Amino acid sequence: MNLVHQSDRRGMRDCCGVRSGILACVLAGLALISGKFVIAEVGLTSQPEPLGYPSSVGDPADTEAEAVAGSIWHPPLPADAPQVPAGFDPVRSPGYSGFASDLISWFREPAPAACCDRQLVDRRWMGPGELAYHQSPNHRPCTRDYTRVFRTEFPGRLWFSAEYLVWATTGQSVPPLVTSSPLGTATDIGVVGAPTTSVLFGGNSFNGPMRSGARLTAGFWFTPRQERGIEANWIGLGLAREQFAMSSTAGDPWLARPYIDATNGNQAAVVVPTSTSTSADPTLLEQAVAANLQTQFGSVDVLYRKNLTSGEDFHRRYLVGGFRYLMLDDRLAVDFSSTLSTGPTTYTASDSFRTLSQFYGGEFGLIEKWWHDRWSLQVLGKVALGGSTIGTAISGSTTTADTTGTTSVPGGILAQPTNPGSEQSFFAAAGEFGVTADYAVWSQFRLSVGYSLIYWTTVGRAAAQIDPRVNPNQLGGTTPGGPVAPTFNLWSTSFIAQGVNAGLEYQF
Repeated sequence: MNLVHQSDRRGMRDCCGVRSGILACVLAGLALISGKFVIAEVGLTSQPEPLGYPSSVGDPADTEAEAVAGSIWHPPLPADAPQVPAGFDPVRSPGYSGFASDLISWFREPAPAACCDRQLVDRRWMGPGELAYHQSPNHRPCTRDYTRVFRTEFPGRLWFSAEYLVWATTGQSVPPLVTSSPLGTATDIGVVGAPTTSVLFGGNSFNGPMRSGARLTAGFWFTPRQERGIEANWIGLGLAREQFAMSSTAGDPWLARPYIDATNGNQAAVVVPTSTSTSADPTLLEQAVAANLQTQFGSVDVLYRKNLTSGEDFHRRYLVGGFRYLMLDDRLAVDFSSTLSTGPTTYTASDSFRTLSQFYGGEFGLIEKWWHDRWSLQVLGKVALGGSTIGTAISGSTTTADTTGTTSVPGGILAQPTNPGSEQSFFAAAGEFGVTADYAVWSQFRLSVGYSLIYWTTVGRAAAQIDPRVNPNQLGGTTPGGPVAPTFNLWSTSFIAQGVNAGLEYQF
């Protein structure tokens, strides 16, 4: 019994290891028929693959088996042909799983479909990452078949990645927009430069804080060796926001909106939206101010990849070219109100500044990528040339509410009918640099971490479009006399978004 059992085991190992050929498989089958429990795997590697999988490269056992077997086996399919789902083939050994739920699993090696697939690692139809994984010393055997389970001509070449971003962006300098003076101040309330004045919002640079975002990429390879392909990439960052809100009663403290008097060039302030007086007003009951600055950034690009290397299994130099779109949306709003006991009457002045910068251009660059065992390293550099369109919208209003009703007129404090904004276009460029390392959990699924930087030469920022010079004659919606101020002149600058990213990639 022991002699027969050892013979059966040796025969089955030869079957799966591609050593003894058909005779070993027959002996193993006889052992099963006789009712003995044999730890065996019915392998077909020593014979031409009945499902049409491409032969292994450099495997003499396959060549010998093909000559011996003759025409009873199906001819092998081309390396790039659609493959039959191995997990549902009745020829496969019952010792292996036939259920998709066992073959597709997360964060653990899948159940193999059949031992005959152990040698089916073929450079002619595998991508570098998959090939490097199966040639690594620490991968689990039999997983090659898993990487092609349920694949067909089209879905088998799709891939996607999802990344979590922690990025920061270039900030912007904001002029003084809200000031205050302590209770008891009689004159020059809220005037910048006065000894009792404090700047509550503005007067410094608001940096683009680190914030979350996402990058989604989907691609399709035209060749099984992943030498040519197309991909689409989307980036979106969370909203960056700076907010301020405050209220006071009876001038404790006094709140004000500062500006520069265009008639004489002196610093001034607004305590009541319809008045130019900076003296204490005993009829003032309440004041309230709210300021909000927010920034949103996004990007889309569509690229074609072409491999420039030849004869290298684990290195690709991709030449990429395509289309790039960038978007930067800045918004700045300030609402200021004062309530007087006469009436009683509430005056509210609102200023709104918005710039929407959009880039459209052609992009080209290089992507270098190296694979080693389960690891890979990618370095990319891309440049896009095109045009930036900067649209600026500036609006303001002053609202009066009393017992008789509510009225509204154009013009707030710094946003007046004399500076409505415009839309302009400029020649611009954008560039991207990135470094990414990833690790193959299994051949189709990789985890990655990296750094990315995007540079944009020409954008408009909302705070930069503020003209602090105001003709006080037009406060409250009156027809101004004297200089035309504020005015609009578009100011542009550069923009940078950068940070770290971590994600996953899945190859179907």
